[in-house]
Amino acid sequence: MTVTAAPPKLNNVREALAIARECRTLLGGSGITLEYSPLRHANNLESVLTYEGTSEMHMLSIGRALTGHAAFR
Repeated sequence: MTVTAAPPKLNNVREALAIARECRTLLGGSGITLEYSPLRHANNLESVLTYEGTSEMHMLSIGRALTGHAAFR
C-alpha cells in the first residue's frame, strides 16, 4: 500500500461504516431484516477494513510519512 492511498482508504471505510450503522438505526427493526440490507453492507465493510489493512496500520503508515519515523519495524 502506498502512503498516498492510506488516508482515503482509512476515511472511506470509516465513513461507509458510520453510514451503514445510521441506516440500520433509521430503519429500526427493518434494518436487521432481509428486506433491507444495511447490516449486510456493514459486515462487508468490516471485512474490507480487515483485509485492506486495519485502521491502525493505515495510521502508522500516515504517521511514518508525516514524521519520517517508523513506529514499527
